[in-house]
Order: sequence, then C-alpha cells, then structure tokens
Amino acid sequence: MTTGRLLNVSELAAYLGVKAAWICNNHKAVGLPARKIGGHLRFHLADVDRWIERQDA
Repeated sequence: MTTGRLLNVSELAAYLGVKAAWICNNHKAVGLPARKIGGHLRFHLADVDRWIERQDA
C-alpha cells in the first residue's frame, strides 16, 4: 500500500510539465499509476516518482 501525497490531474501535469489533457488521454497507454477516487483520477507522488525512474532505465 502506498501512502503519501495524492495529486490530482492538474497538480500532476504541473509536476511533470505537461498539459492536463495529455495525462487524461495517455495515463493508461504510458503506464502512469493512477487511481480513481470519487470518479476522479488521483496519483500517488511516490508511485509517479518510481514510474519516472523506470522511464530512465
């Protein structure tokens, strides 16, 4: 179980330097770890950081 900060789409877009629409349209295709909470996408910051590390490998 991952704990820590949850980001919404806009916060994640700012963190990654991409548009929010890109995240909504591509999160599944690129394997970004997401959860739906109350019908909205949420992202654990620690999971996103691990995903970024795997992209560099």
